[in-house]
Amino acid sequence: MEAEMTDPDIYTETRISMLNPELRQRVRDNLVTSQFQKAGCLRPDGQEWPAWFDHVPIRRVRVATGSRAFGMYNHQAGICRWKDRYWYVFSNGADNEEAPGQRTLMTSSPDLLAWSEPQCVAPGDPKGDLWRNTGGVMGYGEKLIVFVQTKTGHSSARQPRMSANEETRATRKAGIFVTDDANTWSEHDVVDDCHWYEAPRLTREGRLLCAATKENRPVVLLWPGDNPLDTPEIVEIPYDGSRGMDSGRFPYGEASWYETDDGRILMFHRNETDELRLRVALSEDSGRSWTHPMYSNIPDSKSRVSAGRLADGRFFLINNAIADLLNRVPLMMSISRDGLKFEKQYFLLNEPTKIEFPGALKAHGYQYPCSLVERDRLIVAYSVNKEHMELLMLSTSEL
Repeated sequence: MEAEMTDPDIYTETRISMLNPELRQRVRDNLVTSQFQKAGCLRPDGQEWPAWFDHVPIRRVRVATGSRAFGMYNHQAGICRWKDRYWYVFSNGADNEEAPGQRTLMTSSPDLLAWSEPQCVAPGDPKGDLWRNTGGVMGYGEKLIVFVQTKTGHSSARQPRMSANEETRATRKAGIFVTDDANTWSEHDVVDDCHWYEAPRLTREGRLLCAATKENRPVVLLWPGDNPLDTPEIVEIPYDGSRGMDSGRFPYGEASWYETDDGRILMFHRNETDELRLRVALSEDSGRSWTHPMYSNIPDSKSRVSAGRLADGRFFLINNAIADLLNRVPLMMSISRDGLKFEKQYFLLNEPTKIEFPGALKAHGYQYPCSLVERDRLIVAYSVNKEHMELLMLSTSEL
């Protein structure tokens, strides 16, 4: 029987370069050096491999420590300042990621150093097959608001992927928990079949905006103004699910953004393909419409990112900036003067870690950063190995 003739799939796409030439070369050298070290390669001259980026001075603080009694899974940090205290939220579970019973906890501190005993904001239900993912936290006037994704329908994933569950069998909704005293909470649904991983922030136009995933495609939630209790508009980001060699994959809803002086919003998307580069979507009309998420030259090991603007006007991006799948040990920070090209990159953390309590989808390293700008100080919340919750502080004058 004559074999059927087929043609290769040929496609084109728009790409975006956001590293200046010097940084682009350093990023490449850092990747090659790290892979040589991983492979056990020695330099021909017998010397140590160079460090291509400086370590910025930081102060590390442990916020919550995982244990068998407290919960061995702790992840998905969010942080804000409200009523003269800092509020830190995170997901907490017995052992595995997204297991029924996973909940959202919150702790607070007057000084970022001494933290209160974590209290439950959004409980899970192991018997009722319900669990929570933590999206973030923000203050609005007399209200403190925690952003949560609620999921039901646990079923172990049958293929290797970045979810412990068979997602087609799970139901999900994005909602908020609201309080005026940090003790009594009311729950409000916002969007069905949706998840988010960052609290909304204000655009220059004065509207709250955040990235999300709805019905397995990237979207933006855009509020009418600055009130997170209002109902947001759902803005779809163009996405062709049939493109490329990873059909059906898309730049994940774990995205972060900033807005330049001329009103351009750049959205940095986690990339679920094997490209190991961030995807970047661009809006030039305050978030009402977007380009397709473009393939960038910003490296990423496939994890969450945090973007924003420092008090001195410079732009930053924090991520595991190495094209090495699931290597979340180097937590790095890139700096740009104009928000369009990054000129500098620094190590925030790069010391090896080791998982203490093995569990589903745990990974070594410093993960899921969430940032808070406070005058000339930057505060970054993150998890260690998805087991312990920490933050670091740095002076932006060191950058």
